[in-house]
Amino acid sequence: MHLPMFGYWRVAFPACTVYGISLARFWSIAQPWSDAMRLLIQLLALSVMFVSCAPATAQFHQCNDGNDNNANSWIDMADPYCKLPDDNDETTFLSGYPGDDINQPKALDTWFDLDSGSGNDTCSIHACCMIDGACPADLQPQFFNPGACSVTSTCIDFALPVTKAGCDAFGCCEICLPGASNCPTVFVNPVVSPTCTLETIGDPTHCRVCTQNPQTYVLSHIFKDGFESAPAPPSSSALPAH
Repeated sequence: MHLPMFGYWRVAFPACTVYGISLARFWSIAQPWSDAMRLLIQLLALSVMFVSCAPATAQFHQCNDGNDNNANSWIDMADPYCKLPDDNDETTFLSGYPGDDINQPKALDTWFDLDSGSGNDTCSIHACCMIDGACPADLQPQFFNPGACSVTSTCIDFALPVTKAGCDAFGCCEICLPGASNCPTVFVNPVVSPTCTLETIGDPTHCRVCTQNPQTYVLSHIFKDGFESAPAPPSSSALPAH
């Protein structure tokens, strides 16, 4: 059996394509059971090949695209609406990622990642742990246990590096807007304060007043000291377990 082999061939992969020009005009295959293997070896051995790989495509999101997407004079991570560079919504405290910001108040996880649930960080805490006084009726008070307001060391170690200055891991943040007379500490996490905006930061009916979880609180203040100027976070072993 003779197979014509002279010519052009290509094999495509997700990121690269291998091109080849076979130098053999034919190849006699005596054993049909090994045709495929013999053909593959001949293609590789008697071909001039080169590989073409497309460059990786940069992923631009609203919080890393260099644009002032909501025309409020703050760009990307300088805008308090941006919690991470991959945040894709610079106009609200939502991240714009499917599956994010859908926790329940009874089980908040790290707000400063782009998912919901404690599977990757073991963080789970009731929102009312950060709210003084009675637990509001719309925050699932039936599940609130004041004695269960601490988080694991794994949660702390995961959360501190991504939590922004002036905030705890669950979106309770002290925000000092330019020209404001005070710096309210409020929940900007949409699960707890779904109608909170920069315009309503000082209105507790929209942005719930809170006290940061001490285990995951990153010192410094948004805008007052610079949004990204937080000091290096301590390790979980250096923090008190409350």
